[in-house]
Amino acid sequence: MTSTIEGKLDRLYPAPSPSPSVQAPRRLPGSTPESSSTLIKVLKDNHVKWHIFFNDKGFHNHASHHLLALFDLGANGPNIEAAYETHTSYLLPAYESPHPITQRNFHEHLGDGDFYKAYLNFFTDRLLEQGAAATIEEYIFSPKVNVEPPAPGQSPMLMANRFLSGLLHPLIHTGYGCEFGLLGQLAEGLAETAVHKPLAPALTPPTLMKYVGAATTDLTNATLSAASNLVPRFVLDQFRRVVGPAKPTTQKGVHALSLVSRTMHDDYYSYKTIALPPPANSEEDTSLERTLHLRGEQLAEIAKEWTVDGTNAAEVEKKIEELFWTNVVIFGIAGWGGREKSKTGKFNGDFFFLHLVTSVLFLPSIVAYLSPMSISILLRTYLLNTLALYVARGRPALPVAEFFDKVSPTPSPPAASLPQTKPADGTLTAENQTPSPWFAILQSTLEHPDDHLVKLQRSLAHFSSLYGATPAGYLKELGVELEGVERIDGSLFVRVAGLAMERVGWMREGEDRDEWDFDGFFH
Repeated sequence: MTSTIEGKLDRLYPAPSPSPSVQAPRRLPGSTPESSSTLIKVLKDNHVKWHIFFNDKGFHNHASHHLLALFDLGANGPNIEAAYETHTSYLLPAYESPHPITQRNFHEHLGDGDFYKAYLNFFTDRLLEQGAAATIEEYIFSPKVNVEPPAPGQSPMLMANRFLSGLLHPLIHTGYGCEFGLLGQLAEGLAETAVHKPLAPALTPPTLMKYVGAATTDLTNATLSAASNLVPRFVLDQFRRVVGPAKPTTQKGVHALSLVSRTMHDDYYSYKTIALPPPANSEEDTSLERTLHLRGEQLAEIAKEWTVDGTNAAEVEKKIEELFWTNVVIFGIAGWGGREKSKTGKFNGDFFFLHLVTSVLFLPSIVAYLSPMSISILLRTYLLNTLALYVARGRPALPVAEFFDKVSPTPSPPAASLPQTKPADGTLTAENQTPSPWFAILQSTLEHPDDHLVKLQRSLAHFSSLYGATPAGYLKELGVELEGVERIDGSLFVRVAGLAMERVGWMREGEDRDEWDFDGFFH
């Protein structure tokens, strides 16, 4: 029996594979047989020992996120082990569900954390039987799990909605599985989706989800052979070319960042008008729920202008790039603009906006497994979630010009931490001790215990590798409607990375640990 279990775990957790899309991260140097075996060991341990939630509020176990991000950035085995130990002290031990989940009763226990183990077993079996692509299509995006009642008189299961709930954690968890080719991680992410309650129905509006009903239910096209069940069925045509910002052309439809700008300038979406944060006697638990209830339909109307042709690989890549820029602008420029009214007077590193940056990273890896119809649905509902979260956190200003005037494009660690040894004669730029800000940032990040920091910096570093050379004016030429947009260039990503280090502390270099911000921008 033990050998059978170990054999299944080996199938669920092979050595990580390369990412399936050129828009997904390329692994940095540093992986060794030792670091790889350590990673797989702790991922298996996490899979077997711990629940996906660690308290009754539904806070997430994302130890695996931390470990995979470290591995991707080149961490060694002891570093990965030490990171895992920071999580095990608070995680909730896994426990058996009341009874198994089957095809017949799949719908009966959605949203119930007690059935996590049962859904995990269910999805493990499905993934091993039919592969990743077919399973994701069938249980996240198909009509039967979104628009068709599971039984007479019952509400649809809204699985695509659940996929975006929980501050995007089901999407993030599943995204790691897609990026690294790990069926065990995918099974956890899909089970996590199942035990989340859906957000307000406006997040997946009928005007968009009707397209799901038109999609074929023939899963043959989404099924991969058993020999290659983790090779994406849909891979971007540009796989063999270097990705960078596309040469500006006539923009098809409105840019995602323009839609953010429109909500910023429309007082209908003001936090005062919506009464955010929610009043004490409100039916909504969160600002996002309240925003979706009171403004969801209107935001969906705005988002209808942003279309995605899932059959066009170049357009899919372009739309994902839009979301990369948009989410970093929201987190970075809004956070910097909100510093003076934050409790600390520092960069307002909003914990919720941070998840826009760490989640958008996985869109290329996820769409690599999806049908064209599902690609369109995922990207469009993801944009709607971005707009709703932007409004829900207070619709902060985006002072672009001031940001580029005052935030350094060459952040560096505290001066006292830099080497005091005089460089040898002939050193190229002896006065510049951090010729690449990214090496200093990532080295410090590897040793920082905050798991969200490594996920954030990995995202920003990847975006910088793709678009760091983008000249000012690029977004303006694409027609983005935002004051100061002509100033935005590829240094955006390293500037934001530097602010993030200042906010939570260069711990490896001697600064105390600090925390992210939770107060929003309600001022």
